[in-house]
Amino acid sequence: MVFEDESSDENSSLPYMHSETSTDGLNQEGQNCGFVQWVDEQWPPTMENALLKLWSMVEESKSARVDDNLQSSLTIHHLTEENKKLDAQYDKLVKDVHQLVDFQQDRVVDFSYLQSAVTYQHQCRAELVAGMNAKMAKKDAALEKLQQKFEILCNLTSAQATAIQNLKLKNMKEKQLRIEAQENLELKNAEFTKFEEKLTQEKLELKFQVADLLKLKENHKEEKQMQEFKITELMKAEEKLKEKIKGIQAILEN
Repeated sequence: MVFEDESSDENSSLPYMHSETSTDGLNQEGQNCGFVQWVDEQWPPTMENALLKLWSMVEESKSARVDDNLQSSLTIHHLTEENKKLDAQYDKLVKDVHQLVDFQQDRVVDFSYLQSAVTYQHQCRAELVAGMNAKMAKKDAALEKLQQKFEILCNLTSAQATAIQNLKLKNMKEKQLRIEAQENLELKNAEFTKFEEKLTQEKLELKFQVADLLKLKENHKEEKQMQEFKITELMKAEEKLKEKIKGIQAILEN
């Protein structure tokens, strides 16, 4: 057990602690410094556990009493509300009973008026039924005409759908033929392009051959000119030789 000064507010409520005047805890001015000292031996653990358990039981008992009080208050509140509802229902029931009694009295008084009103309602209903039958007959006739028009429209729609389908098939066939013709034309164009390229190549080769022939012709012309020049030279040499021969013959004759 510990001893603590009463000036400590936190531990002043502990039942196993108390304070006493001691000169050991006083300073020179005689004021208490909060000195703590043992006054008796410490409690055993079993006793401390028992006291703690008792204290928890006390707290649980307090909490249970609070819960019971709260539950009782809620029960009283619910009962009060139900009592108010029952009073309101009773007042409403009394009011309904009074209204029912008043209605029965009015019904006894106005029975003849109600009977005449019922008769008038039957007459009005008969007239209304007759009018409705006439309107229904007119509607049936109009509906039959509409049915005939609908059948005609269905036939026209079916014929139109058939014509559209045939037209689509025809267009598809024509489109397929156009595609095939275009493909054939593209193939022919490709072949023509190849032929044109081949012709261009042959034309180029022919140009090269013509150029070669022209070169050969020029060479032949040059050779011919050389031969003519040589022939001319030979003829000149022959004439000179003839003149020499004539000169020699003239010399010989003389």
